[in-house]
Amino acid sequence: MLRAFAILILLLTELPAQAELPNLVPPGWEQVVAEPGANGRRFVSRDGTAWMIARQTLATRGAMERDMDGLAYRDDEEITYQRRAATWIAVSGYRGDDIFYRKSNLACGGTRWNTIELTYPRRDKRRMDAAVTAIAHRMVSYYDQCPEAER
Repeated sequence: MLRAFAILILLLTELPAQAELPNLVPPGWEQVVAEPGANGRRFVSRDGTAWMIARQTLATRGAMERDMDGLAYRDDEEITYQRRAATWIAVSGYRGDDIFYRKSNLACGGTRWNTIELTYPRRDKRRMDAAVTAIAHRMVSYYDQCPEAER
């Protein structure tokens, strides 16, 4: 799992010139040092008020609905938007004074979830809408970015 995650992060941040995969990190955002044992890479906006986490986790064959529930629901969040399909889930809403947006797409033949999560102040909703939409749409490009053993 760690290898798959490392591949995803490499693709998110350091794509070779010939690659056609889009960068998901908003322009000007920087990766911050991860806490020990953290699951994912964290990126922060220039002003430090918004952040994004990118991670890849194992999917549970035969339990996709349970997986999606686990990806969707968190304590202290008010969900105002939720959409699900066979291969993805997206949720957004409020966490205190912030907006959150979380999207997970199945990848690697249904064995992994690629997840992004953004959090930003409510006052920045209009400014962030286009970036959130672009990131959500670009995620599908990573459906086959898998650990070597799964290719």
